[in-house]
Amino acid sequence: MSEHTGSLDDLADAREVEPGRSRGQGLRLAAALLAAGLVAGGIIAGGVVVVGGFAQTEAGLCRITWAPCTELSLGSVEALSGLEFPEGTEVVSGFSRESTRAPEFRAEVVLPEGALFSLSTDYGELDEPRPDLIQAIDGRQLSGLRYWSPFEQVDGSTSVAVQGTNANGRMLILFDTHPRTP
Repeated sequence: MSEHTGSLDDLADAREVEPGRSRGQGLRLAAALLAAGLVAGGIIAGGVVVVGGFAQTEAGLCRITWAPCTELSLGSVEALSGLEFPEGTEVVSGFSRESTRAPEFRAEVVLPEGALFSLSTDYGELDEPRPDLIQAIDGRQLSGLRYWSPFEQVDGSTSVAVQGTNANGRMLILFDTHPRTP
């Protein structure tokens, strides 16, 4: 180990140094802020997608919050339509939301091949076709359409069901309950 033999007097005189801007300092700061903003935005967007997707399932929050249910189980479709379907019935799509005006409910179910089913116990058949009441029919290849309305209407809503046969020969039922337009 060497010993330092000098004193403070041997040091050079202090001098003032002016702070200078190094080139690109502002550019590096802007790039760092932009990167931090992109990372924060990505985290927020990812959280919204994950939480939002979960909230709209029946396992999530859609039954207890304002979030609509975008996927419905067969049990939920049965409860919302007031019907009991034969075993093997498949829910193709479903949507429900509690609204301040009236509940909304849309679903498409396909019954098992060869199933016999009638809506007549809980629904009354309409005298004339009313495709204007149900939007889900647009562009579909369905035959033997029969239009039904539930005997008990929910106040403030229009409700209709359409029963028909799809291109595969299976019975299909479409439900549409939505708030009445003023």
